[in-house]
Amino acid sequence: MARGVEWVATAKTVASIAYESDIRYIATSLAYYAFISLMPVLLLVFIVFGRQLAGVVSVTGAQFLTPDTQQLLYEGLTAATGRTAATVLSVVVLAWSGANVAVGFLTVVERIEAVTEQPLARQVCDAATVLGTLTAAVLVILVQSVFLALFAAGPLSVLVGFAVLFVALTVTLLPLYFVPSRVASSPQDALPGAMTTAMGWTALHAVIQFFAANAGQYAIYGVLSGLILILTSTYVAAIVLMVGVVVNAVLATDTDDLYDVSG
Repeated sequence: MARGVEWVATAKTVASIAYESDIRYIATSLAYYAFISLMPVLLLVFIVFGRQLAGVVSVTGAQFLTPDTQQLLYEGLTAATGRTAATVLSVVVLAWSGANVAVGFLTVVERIEAVTEQPLARQVCDAATVLGTLTAAVLVILVQSVFLALFAAGPLSVLVGFAVLFVALTVTLLPLYFVPSRVASSPQDALPGAMTTAMGWTALHAVIQFFAANAGQYAIYGVLSGLILILTSTYVAAIVLMVGVVVNAVLATDTDDLYDVSG
């Protein structure tokens, strides 16, 4: 009973710090940068791997997108006109978006943990860790989606697939909550935040797959519903990502200090 009360108190503290730190506004910007990076990433991969990617898009896209949005994405990737200009623009957009995502996440870390501005070399290292970890996490989700689309043979295999995804995301996200942090002195200290985000992303991924699988029933507005799904999911994913920072700070820092941080 006492442990349950303690967990409730911790959850309330996490919610309070997250709200007072205004992470929802930073999550909006992160969702925007993630959204505008989607097409450039797919275009660059398509240029490298050629038309073989179209089959992968059709298989994996069914896990995330409504049919109308899948068709729009396929047509955008396979269009031959303006390929060179699109490549240059994609690189510029990715560099700009990646830098802003890293800065946004590190801003949350500094705000929650009340750390002073770090030397340039440390900032570059932290930013590289953020981008590398998030890229790896997205790849883990994509790989799991492809395997489920190709090899899932029933509810049990789907359940196992999501359990594996949770574990894989937890391990993959550990550097994100350890390297830039000043309160997590070891990977073990970073584990609660990584597990929180892994659990949230796994649940979100399951909801997205359910919606995509039933797109014919729920996708009232065609392509628009697919865009709304992408924007909403990236926003929720960004909030969960930053809640992980708050969780680690709450568990590693005195409550009074945390409220000083939030103020």
